[in-house]
Amino acid sequence: MSILDIVSRDLDWREKEIASMRLLLLSPAITDTQRKGLLRAAWAMLYAHYEGFCKNTLTAFYDFVSRTGIVCGRLPTPTKLFALRQHLKYLKNIPDEDLLDEVIKFSSRNLTAIPQFPEVDTESNLWPSVLMKLLEIADLSAEAVRRNEQKLNTLVRRRNDIAHGEENIIPEVNYYLTYEDVVYNIMYDLALQVEQRLLLPPYSSSQQRIG
Repeated sequence: MSILDIVSRDLDWREKEIASMRLLLLSPAITDTQRKGLLRAAWAMLYAHYEGFCKNTLTAFYDFVSRTGIVCGRLPTPTKLFALRQHLKYLKNIPDEDLLDEVIKFSSRNLTAIPQFPEVDTESNLWPSVLMKLLEIADLSAEAVRRNEQKLNTLVRRRNDIAHGEENIIPEVNYYLTYEDVVYNIMYDLALQVEQRLLLPPYSSSQQRIG
């Protein structure tokens, strides 16, 4: 199964759930009070799918990178640093008398090994600044996030208000739908990027190892 198959499967159920909520919001059978409550629920769910999809997709990307058989030393620099994060942290905290020996062994132990990536950390709130950082680590473009940064900030902020029980009223369905469009834009862009990135160096020469 290709990474696009995995990502598309994850995207499919999320789209269905978002679409089902949209149908409820647009139904003439509900009252204005019911619609206000549903809008708050829809907003919280939209954020959950935005964060969940981004985290799952990047996690799948790193899994595929490891399965190509590429060694850590050949990774793009930001991705290499991510894979080596724990090892580098360890070096910074060991006594000086042990450091030289560890440095000498570092290359053979780590740079020639298959990378083992830490968990993708969305920092509890996937603000656009956090997502841009995660994309840069994966050597992916953050341009779509930059274009939609203001709306993504609002998406996260309103979601937090709702999660904390504040009376944050979503004004109308059409307003909500503009944020739905932004989330789809981000999810589609990420799905295409991870597939295309794996087809480029340094991963392209190792694709036959994925099985």
